[in-house]
Amino acid sequence: MTILIMCNIGNSDLVADGKRPQRPRPEGEALWQTFANHHFELPIIAPCLDYIRRQHPNEPARLICFYTDQPESPATTRPDRSGTSLRDKDTIWFARIAARLAQERYAGWLVEARAERIENQRGPDLNPSIYDEAFEAYAYLMGRLADPDASFCYILTAGGIPACNFALQLQAIIVYAKRCRFVYPPEGGRVTDLRIGEKMLESFQRINAIAALEQRNFPAALLGARGAKVAEWVLALLEYAVYREAFDFQRAQQAIEQAERLASGTQRAFCAELRDDLSRLSERNDPAALLCEVAYSAEIAFRNGRYADMLGRIFRFQEGVLRLIVERYLGLPTDFSQAVREANLARYLEQIDANPALRDYLEQKTIDGKPLRYRDGPNRPVMQALLEYVRDGGLRSDGKPFANKQERGRLGGVKALLDRLDSLAQLRNQSVIAHGFAGVSREAIDETYKDGADQIMADLREVLHLLGIVEAPSPFDRIAQQVRVELQRSV
Repeated sequence: MTILIMCNIGNSDLVADGKRPQRPRPEGEALWQTFANHHFELPIIAPCLDYIRRQHPNEPARLICFYTDQPESPATTRPDRSGTSLRDKDTIWFARIAARLAQERYAGWLVEARAERIENQRGPDLNPSIYDEAFEAYAYLMGRLADPDASFCYILTAGGIPACNFALQLQAIIVYAKRCRFVYPPEGGRVTDLRIGEKMLESFQRINAIAALEQRNFPAALLGARGAKVAEWVLALLEYAVYREAFDFQRAQQAIEQAERLASGTQRAFCAELRDDLSRLSERNDPAALLCEVAYSAEIAFRNGRYADMLGRIFRFQEGVLRLIVERYLGLPTDFSQAVREANLARYLEQIDANPALRDYLEQKTIDGKPLRYRDGPNRPVMQALLEYVRDGGLRSDGKPFANKQERGRLGGVKALLDRLDSLAQLRNQSVIAHGFAGVSREAIDETYKDGADQIMADLREVLHLLGIVEAPSPFDRIAQQVRVELQRSV
């Protein structure tokens, strides 16, 4: 492991024989050619090297000094108001002198000291004073010079051109992240280890979290928010969103209770509202609320390109719609979990047998030429048949229809939309969430579904509307908006 040190060489970084050279290129070259005849000082670099060596006395270090060396052109050779051209200000020779001097004076600790030209992938033809050009150059340089084995990367924040310093700092922290340290070397003052790296990383994490929220990617938003060091109640709120989307209502309940405890004012009221909203799902097992929840989560999966996951949730949505209709209009039980299966099956068959018209309808119904095995319980084909019975004006045992004319019209619309969603069944069945290992792409969905993938979410909302379910604003949208506000607050 080594310590990596990087700095930009500026016009003030070298003192020769007690004076600062005024024209770095020509004077610097002359000094380089007569190196042994001069006494050199590094007023900015040397205090930083001393500071870093004290921090890491037993770890070898490498020093990279970046310099400008602009191509000769009318623009770079034109004199400025003081009579010095841009090219004469290039620090190529200063960097070579600084590297050689550092290598000699810190022998035994610096295993390498070298001068490195500021350039992009096309070479040195750039204006190092322009921020976007410098940014591009240092992206290239950091990629080329990246040292994965460096335990720390120290950046000297003074010296050099402002645009180059900014670009070096930003690109270095992108590559080295938490390993990056920034030292400020005021001439004649005390070297300071700045917290700019920590603050920049926090800012990056805020940006990442906000971008993740735009996609409703709550696990990624939570990871970014943790790195951004936001308030604990915000982290708990994001955990709530993660667990709720996964239908882990128990952990979601714990998370929102924690968020409510830690929040205050309107934020606490918001968390309390979300906690009450969750009870409709986890305690009351509200079928309409659960259908909305599946639709919300299917949309999140769609936005994040988790198409197989989306198809699985759509399949569950269809089944939930059928169960809601069967329970709402026919009063038949649809919960056949092990704990209640025996009792509910008995009640289910008793109610069907008490209605000869319904029983005869189911007896005559076939699937792929085979009798409908309705007496085993309300599986998906059975519930589809029951929906059709109600839609087509099927009668109760007292001779009255299960649904009035208006309701039957709405159920017809629901059946048509469920049938359209069935076109996705083959994609789902071939995918990893069902019976195969095939991938599910956006293009495949667009080809399969009428009017394309974007229509799917609209169709889910239309099903809810036809069932008379008032779809409240998505809790996930509200959480994303609230957390975004918190992330954008100044800290």
